[in-house]
Amino acid sequence: MNILVLGGGGREHAISWALAKSPRCTELYVAPGNGGTANIARNVKDLNAEDAQAVLAFAQAHNIELVVIGPEAPLVAGVADVLREAGIPVFGPDAQGAQLEGSKTYSKRFMDANGIPTARYQSFTDAASARAYCEELGAPLVVKADGLAAGKGVIVAAELEQAEEAVRECFGGTFGDAGNTVVIEEMLVGPECSLLAFTDGKTVVPMVSSMDHKRAHDHDEGLNTGGMGTVAPNPYYTPAIAAECMEKIFLPTIQAMNAEGCPFKGCLYFGLMLTPDGPKVIEYNCRFGDPETQVVLPLLESDLLKIMTACTEGTLAD
Repeated sequence: MNILVLGGGGREHAISWALAKSPRCTELYVAPGNGGTANIARNVKDLNAEDAQAVLAFAQAHNIELVVIGPEAPLVAGVADVLREAGIPVFGPDAQGAQLEGSKTYSKRFMDANGIPTARYQSFTDAASARAYCEELGAPLVVKADGLAAGKGVIVAAELEQAEEAVRECFGGTFGDAGNTVVIEEMLVGPECSLLAFTDGKTVVPMVSSMDHKRAHDHDEGLNTGGMGTVAPNPYYTPAIAAECMEKIFLPTIQAMNAEGCPFKGCLYFGLMLTPDGPKVIEYNCRFGDPETQVVLPLLESDLLKIMTACTEGTLAD
């Protein structure tokens, strides 16, 4: 099978490394790839992963039988939609499903509407209303740029002044268009957990849990980042918590996406906070997390290509 992986980070190296082990893998391309992927695949440095027509042309020219989309931006841009319309199997959701990550307002409203436990919040398009809600909610709280900000659009504010400064930054253009809408929510307390799950739109199969350390500097004193390091499995994610998450979060999410007419196929990432009141969703990601993938996939004993094919064909239950 000829495979194209889109992306150029450590996540894509981990995905490519796992796919290359499959006996069904014939040719493996990574666009743009990196120094690590160059050892196990063919890097395609001049292919823009967010250009759907360019990706489609490459896939058709090289008889690609599966496209694996690593980063969130091509998914939100609808690259998977264009490929599927042309009959090319894709591991990753369509643009509507990718809104679970592409818009924090969308994902929070989705959780509210479907009874999925999450933090109390409000969404704003102007700074004055956002600041007023900060005062109403009180610190500590969390300020989030609504759109994609490469993992950096989330500010955990211990003091009200920090929250107000974060609101100014968001609406002032620090995060580009991602900050045109701002979500403000209560700060949840407890151990954090990253849970990646395979799904074909009907069945959901969680991978091993992990813990991502997001904040820079020692003692978590810095800003949130895309990830400072990860461990797996997560020591706080017990079998009892896993069962509760499956019942109250994982299955309801997949079922609700089906009800909205956009079955989610690919990897759905659940960012969880294990609070004293039970697990709650901090955020969804519509793809493999980075750096979590780098510690999760090396623990996978099964054939990743076989699993991904089952996700695209709707046969994951088998």
